[in-house]
Amino acid sequence: MRSKLRALTVGALLLAGTVLQAAPAQAAMMRPPGSGEACTSTVSADGMTGKGICKNVGSHMIEVKFIFVCGWALDLESSWLALAPGESDGAQGTCGGTGVGSIITEVRDL
Repeated sequence: MRSKLRALTVGALLLAGTVLQAAPAQAAMMRPPGSGEACTSTVSADGMTGKGICKNVGSHMIEVKFIFVCGWALDLESSWLALAPGESDGAQGTCGGTGVGSIITEVRDL
C-alpha cells in the first residue's frame, strides 16, 4: 500500500510540475513590426524563395525573426537577428513543394 501511495504522490508531483510551468518570457515579448521598424518581404518569381529584411529605425535594440510559411513542405524559421538602432538584417528561405505561401516577421524588444 505504501509503494502505491508513493507512486501516486510522485506521479502527482510530476504532473503538477508539468502543469505549473510558466510560458517562456520571449513568448510574451514577441510582436509584429511597428513604427520603430521598417520591414519588407519578397517572394521570387518562381514562388520558391522568400526574403525578409528589417531596419531598426527606432531608438533601442530589437531582435527580428522571419518565418517562411511553405505550402506542402515544412515551414522555415530564421534565428533571432539582433539589430541596434540604424542597423538592418534579413533572412532568406527556399521552400520545397508548392513554394512560399507567406512570410511572417516577428519582433521583440531588448
